Amino acid sequence: MVTAIRVDSEPAFVLHARPYRETSQLVDMFTRHYGRLRVVARGFRRQKTGSRVLEPFVPLIASWTGKGDLKTLVVAEPSGRPLTLRGDYLYSGFYLNELILRLLADHDPHDALFDHYLETIASMSEEGQIEPALRRFERILLDEVGYGLALGHTAEEGVELSPEEWYWFDPISGVSTRLSSAIEKSQPNWFLGSELLAVEAGSYDDPQVARAAKRLMRLAIQHLLGDKPLSSRALFVRRTPSQQEQP
Repeated sequence: MVTAIRVDSEPAFVLHARPYRETSQLVDMFTRHYGRLRVVARGFRRQKTGSRVLEPFVPLIASWTGKGDLKTLVVAEPSGRPLTLRGDYLYSGFYLNELILRLLADHDPHDALFDHYLETIASMSEEGQIEPALRRFERILLDEVGYGLALGHTAEEGVELSPEEWYWFDPISGVSTRLSSAIEKSQPNWFLGSELLAVEAGSYDDPQVARAAKRLMRLAIQHLLGDKPLSSRALFVRRTPSQQEQP
């Protein structure tokens, strides 16, 4: 016989919530010690404050109970100061949430990633630099799901990269050297050694490196996502041309 478990006072964030039946919600949460999980919040839509609490980017203390994969949310209360994201910061927050939903397995703890998520959302609520924050989070997320990026050496030979040389990045096999024509250099998989070394060091101050890092992370993440596109990127596409490009 399966015994119901109860978890109390767990740090959590809402990744996504949608209506469920007449007064409830189905909520995907990211928790510090229990990873990503789905709960049913019974009656929360009927409460005046319940639906506002179960919104993305609100630090929560949550309690739930249940036997199967779908738990029942018992309590969800705000914890700490509210984090408000606006404009590009809000869209970027949705992007992070979707990455977590798509790439993390259910009930797989990622304590360090949770702490970095909180740090990233807090930085964006204070309107810090978006691009470096996104690239750092993407790098940690890739490490957490077992897709570590080794960018200082070639994958097969283990030869240290030269800053002046061009290298090919394959999402499956990693960094390698190969002969290429000038036309081929327009393909997104080509990177200067100096760019890869800067990304390896986590240094994104140079605009050229920042652009290369975005391209590199997109290649790696898209490989893990498969053919289904990210819905959050569509939010960036719908904006005016004067606004920033999608993450």
